[in-house]
Amino acid sequence: TLIFIFGLRALSTAQEESFTDFRREFNPRDGVHSFTVPGFLVRLVGSIALKDEDAIDREAIRPLLRNLGSVSLIYTEDGHSIDRDDLIRLRENLLDEKYETLLTVKEDNSHIEIMSWGKKDVIKRLVLLIDEGDDETIVLNIRGHFTQDAIQEMVDSLEKRERKKL
Repeated sequence: TLIFIFGLRALSTAQEESFTDFRREFNPRDGVHSFTVPGFLVRLVGSIALKDEDAIDREAIRPLLRNLGSVSLIYTEDGHSIDRDDLIRLRENLLDEKYETLLTVKEDNSHIEIMSWGKKDVIKRLVLLIDEGDDETIVLNIRGHFTQDAIQEMVDSLEKRERKKL
């Protein structure tokens, strides 16, 4: 039984190995900061923030918020950045861990990439890589349990809200 428990634990953290190694490498560097917000705190703050939103938004976002886990952030400030080659290496390592690229946006000196890892129709990890060149770098790791239906419901609700504004 003990071997089974340790095996499950190893499998659950395997998809975060690249992020964890990246964090260990860059966190001690000057101008690089990182922190993790536990899931219960993310959900609590999210629930409080939802009280200020329109009813349409609350209903769309609530299912995603309910299934949100912890959020880890690595960011730079004061003109420090993480070299683009290091971000490419992180991206390649995430791809090796079976992450998929959902979206890539390149504009001028900015590069944004959203990657996901999951099983079947459930996304369990989202990683956002945001490189603003020499100005700023952000790496965001979101854990959760997001279904495609819940994400589509939120998108539909936000589109409905936009149509109401017009």
